[in-house]
Amino acid sequence: MLFVIGTRVQFRYTGESGVITALLDEGLWQVKLDSDPDLEIPAFEEDLMRLEEAGAALPKPKFMPNNIEKKTDPPPRRSISATYHILKPKGLQLAFEPMPGRDGTVTRYKAWLINDTLEELLFEIDLYTAGRDVIVLDDKITAASALELGDLLYDDLNESPEVSISVQRITTEGPDKPLELVMKIRPRQFFNSLQSVPILNMPAHCFLLFSSFEEKKVPEKENLKDYTKQRARKQYPEPGKHSAAFSAFNIEEFATFVPEIDLHIGNLMNGNARLDKGEILRIQMLHFSKFMEKAIRLGVPRVFIIHGVGEGKLRETIASRLRDYRDVAKFKNEFHPKYGYGATEVIFH
Repeated sequence: MLFVIGTRVQFRYTGESGVITALLDEGLWQVKLDSDPDLEIPAFEEDLMRLEEAGAALPKPKFMPNNIEKKTDPPPRRSISATYHILKPKGLQLAFEPMPGRDGTVTRYKAWLINDTLEELLFEIDLYTAGRDVIVLDDKITAASALELGDLLYDDLNESPEVSISVQRITTEGPDKPLELVMKIRPRQFFNSLQSVPILNMPAHCFLLFSSFEEKKVPEKENLKDYTKQRARKQYPEPGKHSAAFSAFNIEEFATFVPEIDLHIGNLMNGNARLDKGEILRIQMLHFSKFMEKAIRLGVPRVFIIHGVGEGKLRETIASRLRDYRDVAKFKNEFHPKYGYGATEVIFH
């Protein structure tokens, strides 16, 4: 065996270095990157070589005297409070301020969370594309204020960006039950959303996330089947009305949820020809994790993970990860009329 846990390695094609922390499968190792110690990624043995064989010097200790690495703190996020009374608050909004360069071309957008209500809120937000996490933040936003989140690149709009946000209102009795929303940002919708936004008082591409923070309940006198049909007829809901209370069973999301995911890299992203096997597997497992989290949250009974046959490395990595889910009752990779042997069926408790 070429490697053991603790071996320092270098990726053959990217030049990144790290240390092996675990054996995931035969020929598949987990590597902690030197460039980001909090990130561990899977890598195939053939994509790695020992660091000393690569002719690279071992990194110097980080905490020896006269060798302390100086890290610059990121600039603090700006928070802007309203300087006037807002007569008609809209709710919690996500705005993207165009940031033109010297030549006037917009290559990025400054993302803002805008709260023009009188409520103080706790929130968790994740803005991501098929290839990367763009903004991940867990923070608090005060009443009648705007909070800077980070930057969205113009090119990110071509990578099917999505926003996942959970919000809790802070009351005298403590935080309310969280409300959750997942929203896709489509380029055409994005460019048609330019408007003057409150508090910032400047043009920005704006999306209403929550118009209120009250938990929505199904009327007791209505039959659940009739209620679902009535909600399904509303193809164009009013802005902000698509937000729903976070629960293990969400009627609308459950009804539209597709209980299968195809993890072939060509279905997940474009421009994948230059990716090595380790990078492809990392992207596939990122989509797998997000899909499983949503399935568990919605309470679906079973799902299918389409991984193909191939060499079986993706299938085995998925099987290894499924063993760690408490909500998984069992899973099997048997012949199926639709998928053949190219999918694993997952059954939940």
